[in-house]
Amino acid sequence: MIPTTKSAEPDEQSGWYVVYTKPRQEARALENLCSQGFDCCLPTLKVDRLRAGRRVIIAEPLFPRYLFVHLEAGRSNWSAIRSTLGVSHLVRFGGVAARIPSALIAALSEQPAQKKGLFDVGERLKVIEGPFVGIEAELLRLYEAPDGEARVMLLMEILARPQKISLPASAVRKAA
Repeated sequence: MIPTTKSAEPDEQSGWYVVYTKPRQEARALENLCSQGFDCCLPTLKVDRLRAGRRVIIAEPLFPRYLFVHLEAGRSNWSAIRSTLGVSHLVRFGGVAARIPSALIAALSEQPAQKKGLFDVGERLKVIEGPFVGIEAELLRLYEAPDGEARVMLLMEILARPQKISLPASAVRKAA
């Protein structure tokens, strides 16, 4: 969660509005809007990902391609938002800018970033590499090997018997 400042809302036009960003440019839009003096909020979620066979935790936007900006009627230059790098446009419904209640922004700001795992225990995974390609299995455990490589412990049926098999996490994907 990117911290925000709480601003008073003196009239009905002032408040938090929704900005639609260009693909994967939420952080760029946030940085550029903040450097122009706007109060912004970009809620994030910590997510496990595989990078070069290793498990890493990265912060991703909670609402991909969206962030929130506080605008004040008569004081904020609303037109500057359109030409900000990373921004596509201000979200509108019927020509009216989409406004978000301040209570929602406050709740998002106070909420700690949650962690979303790479896979969930009990989830069905499909092997995409190695001798077991194409076999579906149940995830028993996700762990890190001593060499730092992310690995999965799977339960799969081999010769009509359940077997526990350990594979690199990069060798499996979520089953469809």
